[in-house]
Amino acid sequence: MYPLRKAVHLVELLSVLALCACPVTSQYDPESHRGTTGNICHVFKGRCWDYEVTRYLTDLPRVETNCGKLWKLFTKAFSYKSPCDVQLENYQPFLEAASQNLPENKVLFWSGVFSLAHKLGNDGQEYVTLEDTLVGYLANSITWCGQSSEPGMNYTRCPSWDDCPLEAAESFWAGASTAFARGARGQVLLMLDGSNPAKPAYRRDSFFGKYELPNLSQDVTSVYVIVSHVLDKPKLELCGSGSLQSLEADVIERGFFYTCVDDPLAVRHLLCSQNPQSRECQAILRHRQGELPTRDGPRVLNDAPDRFS
Repeated sequence: MYPLRKAVHLVELLSVLALCACPVTSQYDPESHRGTTGNICHVFKGRCWDYEVTRYLTDLPRVETNCGKLWKLFTKAFSYKSPCDVQLENYQPFLEAASQNLPENKVLFWSGVFSLAHKLGNDGQEYVTLEDTLVGYLANSITWCGQSSEPGMNYTRCPSWDDCPLEAAESFWAGASTAFARGARGQVLLMLDGSNPAKPAYRRDSFFGKYELPNLSQDVTSVYVIVSHVLDKPKLELCGSGSLQSLEADVIERGFFYTCVDDPLAVRHLLCSQNPQSRECQAILRHRQGELPTRDGPRVLNDAPDRFS
């Protein structure tokens, strides 16, 4: 029966795409202030059906989807509106229609480490990021903004997030981050970048600081922080130092247990798989081959716990 169900969904998908009213257009300047993604409705509805039929089937609860309805709710929030006057609340009907339950102890927040966090999450099999949910999957990596004239979306130029505080995509991700945080239960993970000279690992004006941490419910018991560092680069911030002291204070103030670990083995393995010739990865290899001495004594505070070994 399952192949038949997939075939039915395929027919429905083709019907939906045939009814898309989006202009077929390309982006004028993909390098700077690009406009709304060309064929955005085809991308959105195609992703919607793809999520329903093939994605995260055993890792996340299913959502009773009506892709056409979700598209209408999504575009209603920003189309025919100034791109700098889109309120977070505009997306609430869409966020409610696309919401889904999150598995306990598997929610992963991230800041400044998009690629690494998603590798650790392993497409929802280990941990679930916002981009693994239906809401995030539909909007990830596309661009959109409205205009008062036809066709209601600006395909030439959208403002950057710095141009106006209520820019369409920022308002969307603020609402999506808020809803994602409210659905978390048990222990949550937060992955941060401790090697960026331009930004501290934790900022109170980041999405985690502004929207996610303040909206964690009492169903959350603890925040487990992973600080990653670029291989063979200076470790600018470590657990217990710099902005991570502020993070610890903010988490504890909200009543959650706090744990912080620098570069647990699971993260180092991911980094070394990409750059096995790095000095740090070669040192780990020599250590495992017995060429370097083994440290005696008990595990120190920021060693990786067993679950990350």
